[in-house]
Amino acid sequence: MIRKIKRVVRGEAGVDGAGVHLTHVLSRHTMHDTDPLLLLDAFDATDPADYVAGFPMHPHRGIETISYVVEGTMVHRDSLGNEDAVTNGGIQWMTAGSGILHEEKLPPVERLFGVQLWLNMKKEDKFAPPAYVAVPSQSIPEIPFDGGHVRILAGSYKGHEGHLSRYVPVDYYDVHIEPGCAFQTEVSEKVNATLFALVGSPTVEGEPVDHFDAAILEGGDEIRIVNDTDEEISVLLFMAEPMDEPIAWWPGPIVMNTEEELKEAYDEIKAGTFIKDKIAMSRE
Repeated sequence: MIRKIKRVVRGEAGVDGAGVHLTHVLSRHTMHDTDPLLLLDAFDATDPADYVAGFPMHPHRGIETISYVVEGTMVHRDSLGNEDAVTNGGIQWMTAGSGILHEEKLPPVERLFGVQLWLNMKKEDKFAPPAYVAVPSQSIPEIPFDGGHVRILAGSYKGHEGHLSRYVPVDYYDVHIEPGCAFQTEVSEKVNATLFALVGSPTVEGEPVDHFDAAILEGGDEIRIVNDTDEEISVLLFMAEPMDEPIAWWPGPIVMNTEEELKEAYDEIKAGTFIKDKIAMSRE
């Protein structure tokens, strides 16, 4: 049975960091439906004034952040001196684990366009050693299908593998669909599936999803995404089994299982004892 849309989530304009204009889509109001996907923020700007202030040094614990830079440049720098830039079509995958301080610089470009996700970590992994992985565009597999192609941002598709999360098995695709064509794939009924209309407006079982909106899917063992428009569309598709664990998350960068753990993390930030491990950095 093909999955239908359970809920469409409208993107809302907002400002974050030191003054970065972006679109908030998934967050605390959707986290149980999209578990383990916690957050999705999208950005598309041609005026550097909308983003060059960037995201100054800030902490994370208990999550992984996945930044997909479709166009432009994002420079990661962390509290232990690692610095790295990912550009057009590349991915930055950061495991916060036990704790990391990092910043994201956004230098002026013709267009800054992309998405950042936050992926929850299981209780048993929330104090794992932090790590950073850069996946440049040329390392991301692109697999053709009749009517388009799939970029495997994470996980696997048709026997091909992209980046594999060490802690949370996820399939994360950028699906490009030509006009009048469709993408269809089998999926385990156990996984939560969420799609995001990155470019254009896809249709799922007769229901359109507007540009920069998300659709949470329900039921079924197949997903079918149709392009009824006159231009190629790009759809981000995220699939993973839910953790079904308590989520403690104030508005802020720390995600734990209890309020006590949250308070402890912020107390450690104030006391200067937040960082537990050194960060491993690698490039795929």
